[in-house]
Amino acid sequence: MLFENLIGQSVAKKILRQAWTEDRLAQSYLFYGPDGVGKELAAMELILALNCQSQSDQPCRQCNSCHKTAAYIHPDFHYLFPRPHPSSDSDKRKLAEEISEMLKEKEAQPHLAFNFGSRPTAISIDDIRELQERLGFLPYEGKRKAVLITGVEAMTTEAANAFLKILEEPSPTTNFILTTDRPNALLPTILSRCQKVRFEPLPQEAVIKSLVKDHGQNPRVAGLLAELSGNSLGRALQMTDQDLLAERDLAVKLLLSAVNGQQWEMVEAIDQIARDRGRPARILEMLSAVVSDLVHLKVAGKILNADRQAELSDLGKRIDQQKLSEMVRAIEKARIALERNVNPRLCLLSACNTTQGEQDAITSD
Repeated sequence: MLFENLIGQSVAKKILRQAWTEDRLAQSYLFYGPDGVGKELAAMELILALNCQSQSDQPCRQCNSCHKTAAYIHPDFHYLFPRPHPSSDSDKRKLAEEISEMLKEKEAQPHLAFNFGSRPTAISIDDIRELQERLGFLPYEGKRKAVLITGVEAMTTEAANAFLKILEEPSPTTNFILTTDRPNALLPTILSRCQKVRFEPLPQEAVIKSLVKDHGQNPRVAGLLAELSGNSLGRALQMTDQDLLAERDLAVKLLLSAVNGQQWEMVEAIDQIARDRGRPARILEMLSAVVSDLVHLKVAGKILNADRQAELSDLGKRIDQQKLSEMVRAIEKARIALERNVNPRLCLLSACNTTQGEQDAITSD
């Protein structure tokens, strides 16, 4: 049966299974909901099934078509996602090689997210024009063409308008699946042409169970991963490749430096963090978790980082409720700014409550 390995999402699975069984799949779907809860996994399974050469009611994952689709090389499968758009030919070649390596990694670990560092990313008009050209031909190997667009909210205005024209006059042999965690950022006219399927937040116990049973995490680390990821299994799995506790300890060190006025130590640590692609986002997540614990200590006394409770309790006594609220807002603002490609160092400095001038720099961005 389709989606047997997809955690949770009983409503979404029921809708899609019924449509598949009754041979009435919509031509265009929008899978929307929080990041990392199974939208892209469900989309890939449905796309595998569309051209699977077996007669099963689910993709066999063994036939030539399934292998090619899973490797992102099937000629009738078109995969778009936000990416940098370099201007020179040499940079384009380097980017193509970089994406090729990322796709190989993603085939082995489907939960992996693309990380282009601080480079601006988008789905551009050139991407849509190339897609339109490819869709002008009949299916080459399979029964149907399939288009998966993840992070569809990252389309430029020009790209979105061009894509709308494709949806308005679709080929009868093409299926589209769009995924987003921000459906309100899409053009209403695109929304109106897609059947919308909501993916719900995952229960924390389901995330912890999967991390322990399916991915070999010990229960304590699994609980920490679930909390830090906001119960997003995809994000939790991305964190498993990192030394989570070491990153958490660094976040505590940064916070202590900020509170103690040890500006030199704080800036030195931030400079080191900012040099590693992807690390600023992880440290901001850890800062958010640690400050949330400081808030919880004042309210309920139960915290996520129980092994650091004595240290955090002492720190919490030195910070009043108003200051904690300001810190929560500063960290969230820094995380949003980082997603918008603001300089990572500046984001970290702002999150650690540095000078007002640096915070204003993020505001202006």
